[in-house]
Amino acid sequence: MGIIAYLDCPTGIAGDMCLGALVSAGVPLEYLQDIVHKLGLDREVKLWTELVDRSGIKATKLHVELINHAGKEPPTVAAQDSRPSHSHTDSHSHGEDSHHNNSHDILEDHLPKSSGSSHSHSHQAHRHLPDIEKIIHNANLPKQVEKWSLAVFRELAIAEGAVHGIAPEEVHFHEVGAIDAIVDIVCTCAGLVWLEVEKIYCSALPAGGGYVNCDHGKMPVPAPATLKLWEIHGVTTFDNGIRKELVTPTGAAIAVALSDKFGEVPLMKIKKVGLGAGNQDLEIPNALRLWIGKSKKKKD
Repeated sequence: MGIIAYLDCPTGIAGDMCLGALVSAGVPLEYLQDIVHKLGLDREVKLWTELVDRSGIKATKLHVELINHAGKEPPTVAAQDSRPSHSHTDSHSHGEDSHHNNSHDILEDHLPKSSGSSHSHSHQAHRHLPDIEKIIHNANLPKQVEKWSLAVFRELAIAEGAVHGIAPEEVHFHEVGAIDAIVDIVCTCAGLVWLEVEKIYCSALPAGGGYVNCDHGKMPVPAPATLKLWEIHGVTTFDNGIRKELVTPTGAAIAVALSDKFGEVPLMKIKKVGLGAGNQDLEIPNALRLWIGKSKKKKD
């Protein structure tokens, strides 16, 4: 077998963490921005990275910045979250007691309660799964990128639909959350293809704990859609002792749709390791570790 990847998730997984790890592992940022262009979102989205410290370890933080966006963003609730109001909506706060509530704001009814904003999110545009699938189909992406991207979105819509008792095609993706999810998912798939990855494995995922706030009130962690994805795919989980939301629905969908197996590290000869930073410092380095290498047979 050729190139394989192992998603090592000691503090969880989110879309921006995947992208940061891919850039750290060598995927050019310009290539990911070109994917954004193919999706027709280059006038709405700008990608940029920075090296950040996570408990003494340097990791790549990738920002998905929304530009020229007419509507206001959902309010940032986490007091210590220093990201600008237009920053990425599926990022982890990773260590906030007052979590950045829109970490799972892909659905309209997952929007955080307003804290003084007069803007009504219900008036913003929405996209359904077929709308997003059309964007991906029309982007003229490499076949494997298209295949993986559609699979991830399908998993996300199935889980959200199951939670709310509706068909996947009826799931409403909030305008801003949809843009973020498209960039996260398609660029993650594109980055893995750029690295010529043929097979993907994933570590057990941390359960996290505590609660997040949304329009329905407090929701337990893991978020309902995340837990549903774990249930559907029999995902292996563990407790790392951190009582925060550590796996977002987008991160969970990427993991279950692309990974062949959850658990132990596969037998592999490591060529490169990329580190994608979460938003906050935790008790342990808050980074997704992407191991890239060649598969090894037991007799080697």
